[in-house]
Amino acid sequence: MSIPRFRNISIKRKMTLIIMLTTSIALLLSCVAMITYDWFLSKQSLTRRIDTLAEIIGQNSTAALIFDDPGNAAEILEALRTESHVVSASIYTDDGSLFAKYYRNPPGFSPDRPEPDGYRFDENHLLLFRSILLDGDRIGAIFIQTDLKEMQDRLQRYVGIVVLFVLISSLVAFLVGSRLRDLISTPILRLTDTMREVSEEKNYSARAEKQSDDEIGVLIDGFNAMLTQIQDRDAALQQARDELALRAQELQIELLERERIEAQIKASLQEKEVLLKEIHHRVKNNLQVISSLLDLQANHIHDERTIEMFRDSQNRVSSMGLIHERLYQAEDLARIDFADYIRDLANNLFYSYSVDAAYVTLATHVDDVVLDVDRGIPCGLIINELVSNSLKYAFPNGQKGEIHIDLHHRDEQLLLVVRDDGVGIPDGIDLQHTPSLGLKLVNTLVRQLKGKIALERKNGTKFTIEFAV
Repeated sequence: MSIPRFRNISIKRKMTLIIMLTTSIALLLSCVAMITYDWFLSKQSLTRRIDTLAEIIGQNSTAALIFDDPGNAAEILEALRTESHVVSASIYTDDGSLFAKYYRNPPGFSPDRPEPDGYRFDENHLLLFRSILLDGDRIGAIFIQTDLKEMQDRLQRYVGIVVLFVLISSLVAFLVGSRLRDLISTPILRLTDTMREVSEEKNYSARAEKQSDDEIGVLIDGFNAMLTQIQDRDAALQQARDELALRAQELQIELLERERIEAQIKASLQEKEVLLKEIHHRVKNNLQVISSLLDLQANHIHDERTIEMFRDSQNRVSSMGLIHERLYQAEDLARIDFADYIRDLANNLFYSYSVDAAYVTLATHVDDVVLDVDRGIPCGLIINELVSNSLKYAFPNGQKGEIHIDLHHRDEQLLLVVRDDGVGIPDGIDLQHTPSLGLKLVNTLVRQLKGKIALERKNGTKFTIEFAV
């Protein structure tokens, strides 16, 4: 039986096979050892007996060798016929010549010359050589060949006895082992039944019955302790599962409530967004109305300075109206894309002051800047005032030039630069104490942004304003 197949049979059969194999192997080894030992003793006994027989024949053959009487020697060898196991025998002279011989069944075997004293076994015979001595002098040699039939018959009888003994012993071992194996297999099989009940029925309250305090008893105690732990954990897990189900139900209710509230908030936000868009639209329209009124009023005024003041006010209103227009059109009502706003604001100012683009050009360099309303309106008014000043005063008498508007990020600050290459602001004008309403408004708006403003008069006019994002 192969080992994998042996592993898959029942524990009862395993124990029976183990007992039978162990008992049979032990008996066979014992019997083999006994037979081997007996075979060895039999060979020694046969060797001693043949050696004694050769010594007797040699002593009886001394006269025949001395008197050179081969017939007498042959008669002496004929006495070996009583020894049924002697196959052949020979007597040799001192010079090694064959003197007399005996064959139980001719033709027999006789060596041409004697070998040194001793014996050896071939497949089926014992061959013995012995010197014939007279007064201590060697006068010849004798050779005797015997078969091993007696030993072989004895070995066959022993083998038969051993086979019978092993069979009887194996039967007794099977009967005794069958009774004793239940001491081990029964608790294990009951433990297996309990394990199957726990596995199939999920009955963690089942317990295996302990019948002894040996290793199997310790195994059953450990198994029962493991079932106790599993039962406790299963109870705790079931409790946790119930609590989790309850909590999941509560969370489901809470999620439904949150979804309802979020839907209300979303609807409210949409309403407010629509309302806020409408507010920006109306503010833009109202500012447009104000700008139109200022324009109509300016048509009835003939004083150039007053008209200029009306135009400045109109541009300021337009810059704020443009902010609200951007917010009305934007998806995010709280933030303004300032790059497009600056370009539109500057183009409106060029149009308002009727500036010929062939003489004064506009260049804008603006990062992707997004501002809220609180910063967008002041920043737009600042750009409006500074660009208006450049358009009104930087390029007199049709002088050509360029106005630059730059807005860049620098660390956590925004850097606004408005510059032109015109005639520049006179040196006598102090930026912080100027009578100009526009520059006063710029200073006020910079302070509102909590920023800083700087003026450069080199190669035109350059205003640099820095404020936090």
